[in-house]
Amino acid sequence: MSSDVGAETQGSSTQNTTPRPSVTSGSAEIVYRGYRDPTAPVGEKCTVSVDGDPLNSRYDLLPASRSEIEWGYGGSGPAQLAIALLAHAVDDEAACDHYQRFKRDVVAELPEKGWALRAADLDAWYEEVSADA
Repeated sequence: MSSDVGAETQGSSTQNTTPRPSVTSGSAEIVYRGYRDPTAPVGEKCTVSVDGDPLNSRYDLLPASRSEIEWGYGGSGPAQLAIALLAHAVDDEAACDHYQRFKRDVVAELPEKGWALRAADLDAWYEEVSADA
């Protein structure tokens, strides 16, 4: 996990966190961050960025939750986040094939207040899942 974020905001991972080459060329340094603004109106509470830029929610792949991406449980908002993260980190096909498992394994376990994941963390998860297939 990214060492510049406090432990309380990092996503859970059982993977080795030693930096390694990424499945997606050049993505080893990419960092995904989720932040929840408790003062924002419903539908505007959660923000997810990729190196500071907004993450595309990828409604073209899965229109699970038009109102808001979410994390920390297993609903439609977390499904939308799961497919968006996988599509960005790996590819669209992998995202469509594995977003439900990624939602259960990773997105549902992310801390409510905020989190950070490296592209290498997502790649490691995907490599493990691909090896299981």
